[in-house]
Amino acid sequence: MIFLAFTTALAPANAQSWTKPLPDVAALRAAPAPATPDEWITIEGINLYGHANARDRKTLEKLIKAADESIPRISSQLGVPMGHKMNLYLADSQKGFHSMQPGSAPDWADGTAWPHRGLIYLRSPRIRPGTASPLEQVLDHEIVHILLGQAFAPQPVPRWLQEGMAQWVAGEYDPQVIERLGKGMLGGGLLTLDDLTTGFPADPMRANLAYAQSADLIVYIVAEHGEDALKQIMHDMAAGKPVRASFRHATGGDPDELDAAWRSRLESSGAWMQVFTDTTIWWGAAAFLAIFAAFQVRRRNKVKLDRWEREEAMHDALLQSLRPRMVEAPQKTPDVPPELHWKEPPNDWVH
Repeated sequence: MIFLAFTTALAPANAQSWTKPLPDVAALRAAPAPATPDEWITIEGINLYGHANARDRKTLEKLIKAADESIPRISSQLGVPMGHKMNLYLADSQKGFHSMQPGSAPDWADGTAWPHRGLIYLRSPRIRPGTASPLEQVLDHEIVHILLGQAFAPQPVPRWLQEGMAQWVAGEYDPQVIERLGKGMLGGGLLTLDDLTTGFPADPMRANLAYAQSADLIVYIVAEHGEDALKQIMHDMAAGKPVRASFRHATGGDPDELDAAWRSRLESSGAWMQVFTDTTIWWGAAAFLAIFAAFQVRRRNKVKLDRWEREEAMHDALLQSLRPRMVEAPQKTPDVPPELHWKEPPNDWVH
């Protein structure tokens, strides 16, 4: 899942605790909706329009029903306005998934959100792998991106907050997140709050850690200070306050101390032990050991063959040096073996 960096807001809607005025986006809302193929249908829900191939009607109806429940719930959970109705497009081909969007999206994205126009794009189950997350969960993730993006407009949502909130709300804080945290602790150490605020690393391994830590930071804030503190942090940051000032205002504590306590909790949690229960890692290690063992056997065999070749060469050389002397040696009696004039072999000769 990906949040694409277009964070202009939608028009305001009723919100209980949100006080920041939302800008007028009539021009953006007036832009034509993305064209859909002739065989597609459109179904209107309470909070969302759904568009899909007629063959995906049942899936689309199921997603619209889920969105009609999720959008007000997530809006209340975040303390932000719902905005205008969103548009959901359920692509039935990889080509369609990319061509209908107002901008480019990476191939690995399972879903995309465009907050400035209230657009969500998902893939039909017919083109998704069987191991993918449930579509309803992906939909919730993208709804968070839409609602936060419009609430923070015209400024972008900090990526750690955007991705952390989306994972937390969509119920994606799971063993896979713990596993990524563990790998990160073994592969370079945890990122600080300042690191996350600056931006996610370019290195894929560290970027995965940043995603996992973002979710864990949200969980930590809620556990230690409550959901109201989390909402206050979001509201302050949306109003333009710096991250540290927002944390201090919402929690009443020093941001550096909070950062240290959060990372200390992770380091003492034993999350890194999850790495050693990963069967993929064990299979990879076993494969490496098998290759290493085969290399060692091959190396030992080569050393042995080389030694045998040297011994055979030295043995032949010795016999060659003795042969003339054996012919010249006098014979005393026919039944007495000849007296060989033996010379000491070289010191490095082995038999």
